[in-house]
Amino acid sequence: MVEGGMKCVKYLLFAFNLVFLITGLALIVTGCVIQGVYSNYLDFLGDSFFNTPVLLVVVGCIIFFITFFGCCGAIKEHHCMTLSFSVLLALILVIELGAGIASYAFREQVGGIIETNMEKGLQNYGKDGYKGVTETWNIVQHELKCCGAQEYLDWENTTFSAETKSVPDSCCLSDVEGCGSGILSMAADQVPKIIHPNGCLSELKEVIESNVTALGGIGVGIAVIQFAGIIFACVLAATIRKGYETV
Repeated sequence: MVEGGMKCVKYLLFAFNLVFLITGLALIVTGCVIQGVYSNYLDFLGDSFFNTPVLLVVVGCIIFFITFFGCCGAIKEHHCMTLSFSVLLALILVIELGAGIASYAFREQVGGIIETNMEKGLQNYGKDGYKGVTETWNIVQHELKCCGAQEYLDWENTTFSAETKSVPDSCCLSDVEGCGSGILSMAADQVPKIIHPNGCLSELKEVIESNVTALGGIGVGIAVIQFAGIIFACVLAATIRKGYETV
């Protein structure tokens, strides 16, 4: 009876190890994608945002390593290796919960962080030594089809438009060189025919918040699977130990 139960738990643990390998790969890919996609917005999001994707990659690599203990422990019916697997998996679960809490806290702060960095970026756009800020503004305005932080008039009080009354060409409906020239001196009803008049703050905030929420949901799903894996590993370790004691 004990042997049959051990085989059942062993096969379940194998199945969970396969799932862990997939989740580890998913975390690595997700972390790399986030790092790549949002690196363009670094000047608006700040370095704190990019700690999360780095953590995801690290955790994904550790999960790959941990599955070795799970597989070997199950194959050899080794009590210590199986127990080590469950302990290491529990530590990973704690780290993921910490990352989840940090992501949720960042979600609450994201609006303020982006607004502050955007306001600073407006004043430094086009200046020598601020190439990153200039490129970030151009990318955000072009991709999100927006202009300025709250609206296109935000460019009015910047050094970039002090003399020319212009907005960056990345604000335009068609990104053509010189298309943003003199926009701030035009009548309000003519502006939407040339540029995107709406601000970028709400657009970027919505994109980041939705992706952080989705990431949190994925994390919860992985945590549930890992918790089940910990239970099975503990049960298998206890069954193996019981088998040793009855020999």
